Amino acid sequence: MNFKSLLAALPLAAAAIAVAQDGVIPAQPLEDVAWVVEPPARTPAAAESLFDKPAEPMAEAPASGRALLDACAARMPLEPLFMNGTLTMRKAYGVQIKKYGFAVTIQWGANPPAAKYDVYNLGGGLVEAIEVERQPTSGLVVRRFTGAERAKAEAPALNERVLGTDITWLDVTLDYLWWRNPVLAGTDKVKGRLCDILEVEPPAPLPGCAKARLWIDREQQVLMQASQIDEKGREVRKMWVRAVQKIDHRWVLKDLEVETLGSGHRTRLHIDEVKVACVPADISQEGQEP
Repeated sequence: MNFKSLLAALPLAAAAIAVAQDGVIPAQPLEDVAWVVEPPARTPAAAESLFDKPAEPMAEAPASGRALLDACAARMPLEPLFMNGTLTMRKAYGVQIKKYGFAVTIQWGANPPAAKYDVYNLGGGLVEAIEVERQPTSGLVVRRFTGAERAKAEAPALNERVLGTDITWLDVTLDYLWWRNPVLAGTDKVKGRLCDILEVEPPAPLPGCAKARLWIDREQQVLMQASQIDEKGREVRKMWVRAVQKIDHRWVLKDLEVETLGSGHRTRLHIDEVKVACVPADISQEGQEP
């Protein structure tokens, strides 16, 4: 083997050694692939990154776990928004396993608050979708549809993985911002920003998820990190927020990555664009039989 051939073989050999040792190499950046769907009316006016300015060092500590959770939920955007991007699953050493298009329409300012989440194959065909409403008494109501014909299907558990990726419906709906018994559990720094750690319990039993642990930015009350804790107190999944954008004084998560711990793979949800949505008066009725 000549010198050039030896150099070319080194990356493959390194990957093979890592797999043989069951090692998890730090995740490499994923390639961004734009996902284009019909554009809504207009782009939101003001947009800035959470990391454009340094954190305020004198931000006050939250009065209680409930106060912090309520403040974080209140930072959700109320104006109807449309977002589209990509959902990409890859092994820890960079090999892509799955990729889908992902579109979201949210109306958290509606009565009741509602949202749609659509997952497409890269040919543009709908694979799976859920529509959700947040009812004041029953909490999150979920409807599921599959295929291009949007056939009705059994509603998923919120901790069900989306098409076998690491991301669950809980991650995309952020339902844990409305969970019960919020308890402050210390502080930590994420991306150099001071965060308060909050633990919350699901309102109804979720197998494999006894509680969620949330890292919430103290100054801006926006979610920065989350983990799923099982019944034995073990951290089984972890989510990192990679990019957050401020639109009309409220925060939108634009890039997040989730790892099923010990699996050797991660999934990234990257939002390519955010626009003010043109939506029906009640998006929860879409996809239902007349």
